[in-house]
Amino acid sequence: MGRPAATEALAEWVYPGGVVGQDVSPVTSLGGGVYIRPTPARDVSGRKGCHIASSTWTTGTPLSGHRERATRLGTMSPSELDVLVLDGRQRQSLVAVRSLGRAGLRVGVAEVGSAPPAAASRWCLARERQPEPDGDPEGFVESLGEILSRRAPNVLIPAHDGTVEALRSCRDRLEASVALASETALEVAVDKERTVALADRLGVARPRTVVVRDPSELSGALAEIGTPVVLKPSTSWTPSGRRLRCVGAARRDDAIAAARAMLGAGVPVLLQEWAPGRREAISLVRAGGAFPMRFAQVAHRMAPPIGGGSVVRESIPLPLDATDAAEALVDAMDLDGYSEVEFRRDAAGTPLLMEVNPRLSASVEIAVRAGVDFPRALYAWAAGGEVPASHGYRTGVRMRWLGGDVHWLWRTLRTQGAPDSLPARSAVQLFARDFFRPGGYDYLVPSDPRPAVVATRQFVAKAGRAVAAGIGKNGG
Repeated sequence: MGRPAATEALAEWVYPGGVVGQDVSPVTSLGGGVYIRPTPARDVSGRKGCHIASSTWTTGTPLSGHRERATRLGTMSPSELDVLVLDGRQRQSLVAVRSLGRAGLRVGVAEVGSAPPAAASRWCLARERQPEPDGDPEGFVESLGEILSRRAPNVLIPAHDGTVEALRSCRDRLEASVALASETALEVAVDKERTVALADRLGVARPRTVVVRDPSELSGALAEIGTPVVLKPSTSWTPSGRRLRCVGAARRDDAIAAARAMLGAGVPVLLQEWAPGRREAISLVRAGGAFPMRFAQVAHRMAPPIGGGSVVRESIPLPLDATDAAEALVDAMDLDGYSEVEFRRDAAGTPLLMEVNPRLSASVEIAVRAGVDFPRALYAWAAGGEVPASHGYRTGVRMRWLGGDVHWLWRTLRTQGAPDSLPARSAVQLFARDFFRPGGYDYLVPSDPRPAVVATRQFVAKAGRAVAAGIGKNGG
């Protein structure tokens, strides 16, 4: 179903110079690059139940240099937002804000912190603060309901696993469409044990895996898998709201300690054979049983090296074997909306399934810059509109998350000999060489510089605290 076109209407619009009533066309310029358009009963963004009134308006693009003016106008209506992007400190949230803002949508940001980078974007018209979803899930849901009553967004876009977990239990009570697949699909996608079982039924290759539910099973599991080994919690979030990450171990004692910690948190552990090949990810949008958008990338570096996010990545042509496997998994899960399916190739070049991510992923900016606008497609799908199809993209596009790459170098130098850790000299040379390679940087967009400034300040402050803590710990 396509989005309805705007209709001409008699409306009043407000400008800093006063209130003017006049016949307006679907888009009326106020000068200086600011546009106002009337909002019919169902507007171009797909929102339902909006009424034409003196305080109802929609800002269009461009908004360059007029963020303050647009914000002042926006405070006049309790229904000012088309979409609320949650988790504003996440990189993918900033990408979504920029993409949807450029599309002419009214975008707001919610976050637990006081200065998330996404809220600093010129495209952000409203900022909201919330409690931590993992630390105070009831307070998170209550605050979200209050925000929805004031902002009335049509769509919510979560970007963090903890927020996804909090929304799963209350999404049916929210007065907005949550940009997530069905609960039935999520139950499989967020559970690595169930994902592995599904892969086996479909014939999708995956690493040799042993599931451990009790510490007494560790010795036998390690004897079967060997070292180096990758340990994965069956779910990333525990019942108590604690975040668990994948761990790589080159020594038996380290593997046992990591597994015991995960078991102590109340979740089973998957011990998997370590694969040495390159990491590839297939990003998809599924809607109506079809895949209107596809994209592939290779991660050259990850932080942490195992189980972390990609910090240097490059767009590649769709690999047929991994793409077929990804689509088979997503179809079998009935996983509509956005998903990212991660693989790692073994020594023979076979793509082995790592995991399925059912939310907007941190590496999505490379897809947008290469020509596949996943945030815009995700919004259209969640709003019940027609999902735009992509028709190819540019390959060889490189992106670097500099803060994450610094973390990669630091971890690599500290964990020499661990799986995926380069020799110290090679790691330093590789890190330095990438400053001279063409490519983009996360956060950094010349036409929207403030998020990069905010992110840099936060990184420097965090690094300073870490250095001070290390000096204090060593008695310096």
